[in-house]
Amino acid sequence: MKLLLGLWLTCVLFPVWGEGNPEDAHKLVSERIQALMARIEALKNSEIVDEKARILAVEEVIGNAVDFKRMTRRVMAKYYKKSSKQQKNDFHDVFKSTLLNTYARGLWEFEDYKIRLKPLKNAHQSQRNTQVELEVVTASGQVYSVIQSLFFHKKHQRWMIQNVIISGVNIGQLFRDQFARLVTNHQGDLDLAIKAWSLELKAPSVIKIKEEEGA
Repeated sequence: MKLLLGLWLTCVLFPVWGEGNPEDAHKLVSERIQALMARIEALKNSEIVDEKARILAVEEVIGNAVDFKRMTRRVMAKYYKKSSKQQKNDFHDVFKSTLLNTYARGLWEFEDYKIRLKPLKNAHQSQRNTQVELEVVTASGQVYSVIQSLFFHKKHQRWMIQNVIISGVNIGQLFRDQFARLVTNHQGDLDLAIKAWSLELKAPSVIKIKEEEGA
């Protein structure tokens, strides 16, 4: 899960202001990735960097690019309407916190790798929804395909990430299944399921992408 989340958030782009033009999103992806990697490398070269500083650095770069509210609603799925306002807020907070925390930890484990941005495919583009395809190439030559799904937020007038598929693994669906399982395991108690979410992300993932497996 750590590698999945790492690859996912590594490829997140910054907000795009103006019209919902897919080309704008595509152009900024490379720029924002480089900016994020430069920020991380700078922190790695610092003498003292604690976990809080790492998380803050990640949030400052990608926080406005991810629609955590939209993702929270999709992950909770049928349980979203059944939940109280407080439960919605609680899960939003723990969901965002655990993702940023996991990503920040994972970044410090990444070594040399490259990201290749692929041309836009007309079949997957519109002024409302856009897919941006990438390839992440590790130091050993392993290639991971990444398909980002973005939507143009009309209210905020910017592109925001809503889902990603990594090497055929639909992360949004993975999270939905994970939350549903937690609710079932806790006999429908949403409060307990929400509390268990952060522990779940810290545990070994049920899906692991290992280079030696050629996944």
